[in-house]
Amino acid sequence: MNRLRLSAGTLVLAALAASCTHDARRLAGPTRGPTFSSIASSSQGSLWTDADDYVVEYAGSGAQLAAAVTAAGGHLVRIHPEIGVATVDQLTADGATRLASAAAVRSVTRDVLMQLVPPVEQAGFQLAGDPGVADASPATTLDPSQAIRFAQWQWNMRAIHADQAWPTGIQGQGARVAILDTGIDDTHPELTGCVDRTLSTAFVPNQNTTGGFPAWGDDNLHGTWVASQICTNAFVIASIAPQARLIAVKVLSRTGGGTFAGIIAGVVYAANVGVNVINMSLGAYIPRNVGRLGRLNALLAKVDNYAASKGALVVAAAGNDGVNLDSDRESIEIPAQSGSTMGISATGPIGQTNFDQLAVYSNFGRSAVSVAAPGGGVRPDGSLASVLDLVSGACSRQTLDPRFAGCRSGIGYVFAAGTSGATPHAAGVAALVSSRFGNALTSGQLRTRLEQSADDLGKPGVDLFYSHGRINAFRAVTQ
Repeated sequence: MNRLRLSAGTLVLAALAASCTHDARRLAGPTRGPTFSSIASSSQGSLWTDADDYVVEYAGSGAQLAAAVTAAGGHLVRIHPEIGVATVDQLTADGATRLASAAAVRSVTRDVLMQLVPPVEQAGFQLAGDPGVADASPATTLDPSQAIRFAQWQWNMRAIHADQAWPTGIQGQGARVAILDTGIDDTHPELTGCVDRTLSTAFVPNQNTTGGFPAWGDDNLHGTWVASQICTNAFVIASIAPQARLIAVKVLSRTGGGTFAGIIAGVVYAANVGVNVINMSLGAYIPRNVGRLGRLNALLAKVDNYAASKGALVVAAAGNDGVNLDSDRESIEIPAQSGSTMGISATGPIGQTNFDQLAVYSNFGRSAVSVAAPGGGVRPDGSLASVLDLVSGACSRQTLDPRFAGCRSGIGYVFAAGTSGATPHAAGVAALVSSRFGNALTSGQLRTRLEQSADDLGKPGVDLFYSHGRINAFRAVTQ
């Protein structure tokens, strides 16, 4: 076993559902350094292991590669001619060496299986009754501020001035956002109609087979929480771009694990179906130049640049290590620091004050972060001042974790903190901007507009902690 420091995934702290009550327990967060140094050092790093597959970069034709793979005793799983990358399995070590020597092949790298969002098994949570949720009906208005818990729960929407943007009538019409994550549960009333079921796909299939759920359904809960920041039916909670269309691209397992090959495949797929934004609320803090990890990250950068060339803005979580990514020359946050990806840091209040302070867990740095967005606030020691300091979202009814059974049997909502939550806020505002301009902007134009419309916080100009500033939905659709 080897260790990577987990960073970009969500720190799930509390859940609220309609049907039952449990005792509250605090999460031992998967973080490192001074941020949460007082809790659970055993969760400071995420394990990575050898995957069964190899990631192959090639320069010849697909037919030449296929012949070389067969000659080496392998099996061609997936090929991406757009970027000259393929996934191969059934290779022995000797077979991998033979394949690497083929004329059409540039590199053969054994993939790794990484924990890219925290395992649900590490999460402490609370479930509490809320009769008002049980009695609610889906909203029929296009005003998301009428969602029944908007005023009580959603400081995050107000912090980015989404409630001022909605009345402009620009609500993400026609914009398509791919969510590369653990899947999306669109059987949740909050997300019904938000997801393009025809284009959604899975590279890691849903393990919940009990309800006829699609392969891209969310057997974890992370992806559903992320997706509901961008689009909901304003049933209980509001969302930034309620008329945008989401495309679920399931690249992570029920425990939040995934591979470089899976992420690469997901990004290529999303770019090729013509999305405007790709959201990756996932990642790991890896050694910058260590053997195969460096090679795999170079291929990840290649695919992120390909997505940009197809017009898709790629946004990714900056990570939850509380470190200055500008000054760390030994490690790198992927995919936030891969290729042309737009890294997103997190802000959050403590005790419902100072809503724009940088969250204590959030990574930062001018070179790694483009903008900041609400991710939820906790105290410096990792404790929680108020559940309302966190970011609320829908909870997957397909989750296989028994401790979230309330989400399966009722209408569940999750409160959480992390740069995972900040990222879809930026993706949602990007969807608004894309919609405003007829969904015809390039990825570079989208990024520039998000940066230029952000509220300049901290030192004037591009600063260490907020980079270009905290996103502002209203300015993004009006300036």
